[in-house]
Amino acid sequence: MKLEKSIKYGRAMNKARHLCLTGIGNPEPSYKGTRHNVGLTVLDLLIKQLVPRDQHVFRREGKVHVLRTPTITFIRSDIGFMNLSGRSVVPMWQKLYTDHTDYAVIHDELSLRTGALQLRQPQASLRGHNGLRDISAHWRHQYYKLAIGIDRPESRDPQAVADYVLSKVPQRDATYIENTTTSKALELLQRQFPYI
Repeated sequence: MKLEKSIKYGRAMNKARHLCLTGIGNPEPSYKGTRHNVGLTVLDLLIKQLVPRDQHVFRREGKVHVLRTPTITFIRSDIGFMNLSGRSVVPMWQKLYTDHTDYAVIHDELSLRTGALQLRQPQASLRGHNGLRDISAHWRHQYYKLAIGIDRPESRDPQAVADYVLSKVPQRDATYIENTTTSKALELLQRQFPYI
């Protein structure tokens, strides 16, 4: 009887939903705190709210850092460059893949004002984001996109945009992201993934 109960429990656990939450950016610490790395910043802030401090232990696995909990696997894509996110992230996603796993990527978004956010459905456009484009090139399954606004510079010149996204987030904006954006992000995630 005990063995039968154990098997049933194991099956139930295998069918429980799990979230793979991934922040993408450029290598840290070199690019830490930049607009382009705001996805990693928000991932870290969410971890502070969801995981006890004494469990904040990331382990390097391949080209990413991973923190596992019973309901969420947090992935920091902070070793390779943003534009190669698929080659860093997807091998880890493949290891985690089951029919009961949801995937979401936290990334910077030029089309939103600083600190604004959108949780976009898997079928939503990539909006020209090179990191998402590389993930989609290597991953054939669905994933959600949690876009964090960084606003857009006045100039549309490609070099001006590149300089802008690689610049540091101003302290006032960083404070807003920490105090307001992250709480709203958690609300959106818990609404979409109520099991976390």
